[in-house]
Parts: sequence; structure tokens; C-alpha cells
Amino acid sequence: MSKQKVYIIPCSGIGKVFGSIGRESAYIVVNELKKEKSALECLPLIVKGKKKVIDTLKLNKVIAIDGCPLKCSYNNLMENVGKVDAKFMTTDIVKENRDLRPESSIMPIGEHTKKLAKKLAEKVAQKVDDLLKPNEEGELE
Repeated sequence: MSKQKVYIIPCSGIGKVFGSIGRESAYIVVNELKKEKSALECLPLIVKGKKKVIDTLKLNKVIAIDGCPLKCSYNNLMENVGKVDAKFMTTDIVKENRDLRPESSIMPIGEHTKKLAKKLAEKVAQKVDDLLKPNEEGELE
């Protein structure tokens, strides 16, 4: 197995249910679905340009998870790291699962919000595997 990891960077979206879906899905990927293959990093440290964090992200694969059209995670990764290997919008998972309307409560998150986060986490986990799959030359794509 490769030593490279996929870093999941969810938006901060504090106080917003779509941000909660993104953060919860990132926790599910990193703590349950892809423990050995993924890690989290702090978006504010990226925004501040923390050199050690930026250098680590440049050497690994990066997934942005955003909760609104401002795309803070994606845009800050592009500005400070110079790349994003995959991106997800929490609004897309809500559109795909119209029967699961997210609750407005963010503390604690509601049952529908948890289910939406799990569904998004499964998609992100699949992308983690895809990003760590070697190409024909044995290198990561």
C-alpha cells in the first residue's frame, strides 16, 4: 500500500447544515471508511498559509468538500496549495436524496443529516480509492 494519503478538507460552514454534512462525511471517511488511507487537515491553517501544512498537501492527494457556492475549501486549496484532486458539494448529495431533507439543527445534527453525510462519505471513500490506485506505470494518478 502507498504511503501517500488523501487529505479531506471540508468547508468550515459553521452554523450551516450543509457545512455540517460536509464535516460529518469527512469524519466518517477518516475515522471509519478509509482510516489508513485518509486524513483531515484544518482549512484555517491552509487559509493562513501554514508552510508545513501546505507542503504536506502538495505531496499528497487532496479532496475538497464544500457546502455552498462560495466553495471556500476548493478556492482556498487552489490559491494556497495549487491543486485539488477531487471536489464534492454537499448540496449535490441533498439533490440526489430529496427524500432526506436535512434538519436545520446542527447541534446535534439530525437523523436525515447523518444519513446524507453517510451517503456523501461513501462517495468520498470511493474517490479516495480511485486517487490512490496506481496507473499502468505503477505511479499514482
